[in-house]
Amino acid sequence: MRLLQLGLCCLLFISQSATAKVWDSGTNIWTDAWEIKYQEWVTKNWKEDFFMRPSAANYYRIPHDCADAIYLMRAVFSYENKLPFKVHYLNKKNQYLENNMTKWDNLPEDQRFRAFSLFMNDRVGTRSFARDSFPVELAQIKAGDLYTEPGTHSYAITGITDTGVTAIMSSTTPASPKNMIQLYSFPFFIPHDTVAQTDGYRRFKWPRNIDKPAKSQPGYSDEQYTIAQKVGLDYVPFTDVIAKKLRRREEPLEEKTMRLMHSLCSFAKERVNYVNDGINYVKKFRAEGKRQCMTASEYDYYSTPSRDKRLFRFFKEVEKIAYEGGQLTEDQVNAQVLARTIFHPELPDGLLEQLDSFCGLAIYPGDDVKHINLRELWNAMLAEKVSSDPHAPFENRWGLTDNKFVGSCPTF
Repeated sequence: MRLLQLGLCCLLFISQSATAKVWDSGTNIWTDAWEIKYQEWVTKNWKEDFFMRPSAANYYRIPHDCADAIYLMRAVFSYENKLPFKVHYLNKKNQYLENNMTKWDNLPEDQRFRAFSLFMNDRVGTRSFARDSFPVELAQIKAGDLYTEPGTHSYAITGITDTGVTAIMSSTTPASPKNMIQLYSFPFFIPHDTVAQTDGYRRFKWPRNIDKPAKSQPGYSDEQYTIAQKVGLDYVPFTDVIAKKLRRREEPLEEKTMRLMHSLCSFAKERVNYVNDGINYVKKFRAEGKRQCMTASEYDYYSTPSRDKRLFRFFKEVEKIAYEGGQLTEDQVNAQVLARTIFHPELPDGLLEQLDSFCGLAIYPGDDVKHINLRELWNAMLAEKVSSDPHAPFENRWGLTDNKFVGSCPTF
C-alpha cells in the first residue's frame, strides 16, 4: 500500500512538473487599477542598471536591445505580480509568447522566467509592437507606454516632467548585458505611418485583447498622426504640442534649450559606443583571419545610417532654438549662447572651452584617446565627411579626414 502511495505521489509530481508554466497567473487579469500600479512601478523601478544588479539574480545580465528591454519591462512586472503576459511571436501567425508556456518544465520558477526571457528576446523586435500595442492620445501618455519606429528604434516612457517632457529609457543593438540609457527628452521621431499606424506613442494590449484590432482597444486614439501631419512632421512644433498637453508648468526658453543640448550630447555619446562596438567587432574577426567583411545581419547591427540621420536632424533642431535669444558673448554663457557655439562662424575666445567642458566626446582610435566637441562633429557631418559604414577606418567614422572612404565590402 505504501509503495502504491509513493508511486501515486511520484506520478502527481511528474504530472505537475510536466505542465509547469513560466509563472501561474491564476485568475488574475489586467485592469485599469493594475495599469496604474504598472505606471507607478515603472517610474520607481525601471532604472538604467535594472539588468546589471547582482542582487537581482533573476534578471542579472539578461542581454537586451531596445525592443527586448521594453518587452522585459512588461514581462517582469507581470511575473512579479502574477499577471498574465501574452505577446505575438514575430513573423508567425497564431503563435504567442506567454506565461502559460510549458517549454521549461524541468526548471525552477525563477530559472523558467530567465529562460523565457532569453527565448522571447530572440522572437520580438521593434516591428512586433504594431501587433502587441496600440496608439494613444498624446495627453494620456503615461509611464509604461512606449515609442517605436519599426525597424529602427524604440523607447520606454518612464515618467513625465513638470514641463510635460517625457523621461525615456532605451537600450541599443546588438543585444548584450548592459546599462540602459535614460534621457529627459522626447523620442527623436515623429509618428508618420498614417495608414497602418505601426509607429508612435503606444500602450501594451491586455492579453485578453491581444488579437483585437488597435481601434477596438480601450484608450485608442489616432490623434498623434493627425497632429504630426498638421505640423508638417516638424519635430519641435510636434513636441511642443505634447508638452502643452502634459505639462503642469511652462518650460522657459533657457530650460528648453538646455534640455535639448543635454539630449544632443547624450545622442552624440551614444554614437561613440556604436562606432567603437563596430570597429572592435571588425578588428576581432579580421584578426582571427576568418573574413574581411560583415554579414548582412552584422552590418544591420553595427552600421549607423539611420542613427546618423537622426543625430543630424537633432543638430538642426538645436540650431533653430540657439538663435531665439541671448547675445553671443563669453561674459555670461546662457543656454542659447552655448548652443550657438556649435554653429556660429566666429566665436569669442573661451567659448570653445565652455563647449568642451559641457560635452567633450572621448573617441578611441585604438589605444589612444582623442576628444572632439559638438562643433567639430557638426562641421564634419555638414561637410558629409562622417561615414556610417562599420568597415570604415576610425578617421572616416568621425570625419577626421578629407579622404572619402570607398569600401570593398558590400553594404546592405
